[in-house]
Amino acid sequence: IKRTEILGELAERLGLADATGGELSEELVEQLARIKTVRGIVEWIGARSAPTPPPAAELEPPAAVGTPRSEGGDPSAGSGPTIPLRRFVVENTPLPAAPALADLLAAVSRGGDRPLEGNRFAVIDGGLGIGLELAALLEQYGAQVHTTSADAQAVAGHLATGAGADGIVYLAAIDQGAAAALPASFPLLKAAALAGSRRLLVATGTGGAFGRPTGEVAGPGVGLSGLVRTLAQEVPDLAVRLVDVDPKDAPDQLAGQLLVELLGSAGPFAVGAPIVIGNRRGSRTTPRVTERATVPAGAEVAGLAARLGPGSVVLLTGGARGITARVAVSLAARTGCAVELVGRTPLPTGTPDPALAGASDAPALRRALIAAGLRRPAEIEAKIGRVLAEREIAATMAALAATAAGVRYHAVDVRDGAALGAVVAGVYRRHGRLDGVVHGAGVLEDKLLADKTPESFARVFATKVDGAHALVEALHPDLGFLVLFGSVSGVYGNRGQVDYAAANDALDALAREWSGRFTGRVVSVDWGPWAADGPAGGGMVSAELEREYARRGIALIRPDEGVAALLGEIAGPARDPQVVYMCASAEAFGG
Repeated sequence: IKRTEILGELAERLGLADATGGELSEELVEQLARIKTVRGIVEWIGARSAPTPPPAAELEPPAAVGTPRSEGGDPSAGSGPTIPLRRFVVENTPLPAAPALADLLAAVSRGGDRPLEGNRFAVIDGGLGIGLELAALLEQYGAQVHTTSADAQAVAGHLATGAGADGIVYLAAIDQGAAAALPASFPLLKAAALAGSRRLLVATGTGGAFGRPTGEVAGPGVGLSGLVRTLAQEVPDLAVRLVDVDPKDAPDQLAGQLLVELLGSAGPFAVGAPIVIGNRRGSRTTPRVTERATVPAGAEVAGLAARLGPGSVVLLTGGARGITARVAVSLAARTGCAVELVGRTPLPTGTPDPALAGASDAPALRRALIAAGLRRPAEIEAKIGRVLAEREIAATMAALAATAAGVRYHAVDVRDGAALGAVVAGVYRRHGRLDGVVHGAGVLEDKLLADKTPESFARVFATKVDGAHALVEALHPDLGFLVLFGSVSGVYGNRGQVDYAAANDALDALAREWSGRFTGRVVSVDWGPWAADGPAGGGMVSAELEREYARRGIALIRPDEGVAALLGEIAGPARDPQVVYMCASAEAFGG
């Protein structure tokens, strides 16, 4: 986000923006983003013979980060459009039937035409024998097929060398008994997407309907839908699709269904076809985002009072900062419940630096630190981050101490399953109960696919997914509610967030699987972008990015509105295991 903001400002001042839309094209962003030094950027600009920027007096000053949205404001001035917060669910929508495999094979037999003559396919099998069946069918169409196991590390290297293939089919996530595909298979899928192939088909096995409405085991394919949707945005020359099938079908039947999807005129590679498709014995669907009514405010208040009180206990991961902290404070204020917080940042200790006492936000802290003698930018920014984090944690703990029946903070990384399990066990031991859990922990390490390392992908993915697994394994069946914080990136995919999109999509699938595991409700809440909240920021969107969203018809979620919506989900009668909240239409993010 920050890189895009800086490059967008640079483009505007130097006249590099698209003349038709006034924006920096994605191609130029990617070129600039790969340059790692200021000298390199200067040379790049010089090589393009950029026009001379206007005099400094003519330049419009940039909008301040965190400028609040005003009602009915001008989007171009940094105040986003006034769009109410809307609630959506994700449902399967029927698609036209694909042609029968027998008809496709008969057409080839009659005409003698082999439409895949000379095409090379790499089929990555998963142990059920589907790959061999599919290879035989592809060969009938004239293709040359290489079949291998997903465990063979040579696959990624083979594709990365340029030997490549015209089409790549990944089948390892169909077998529900297999190990999780992500994060282990990310290097392979990254290589496949960037190998110069024309087609990439990824298959999963949650019943041919993505585990909907509920109950199917999420299996090894969790997160692959979010990853595939992001690949489609980042690698536009690659026709990439995901097909969900029922692994209980015979291997030859599944191979036939996948061949139909690969080659049929109504298949996923047809122009305008959905990126994600379910095929259950020829009955085809795709997930769609559909608007649903919100929970009335009165029902939310009454429902909370019925579910939680001073004797109740709620645990929240994500620390004593940001949106999770606001949720904790609001729950305590409305119900008086006890609050247990889990976060990576240690509680602040010692006496605050008096030289920074009057600096209330990042710019003021920056000036104070420079005046105190700090010179290295990285050291200054790190210090600012620590100070703001400690202040926010202290403020949250003080607010909770005033209203909660009790408050305790645990400095634990949620990726450490044993440590997180011990925290949950301690809550049950001390309180004798745990009424609700909000899993809000998450990290961002945004990079385009070409620059995303396996280690970074694993960190982002594990924080959400491994943390959720560790919680569920430690929780008792009588839990009142489990809320998983997701994102619209998991629903639509998002450039530069292949890991974050995959992680949030995985939470959606796990919420459907776990919906019957506890007495209370399990729900994954996929949020649109939030507005900043206070000097430390509670959202992820500055004024520059807010203007970009406004151009796309997307407003920011006000923190008070978002928290109220979440409390409504906890208190209300709805049972949807996945909901989407955003200040936008269902189509605004491209869905």
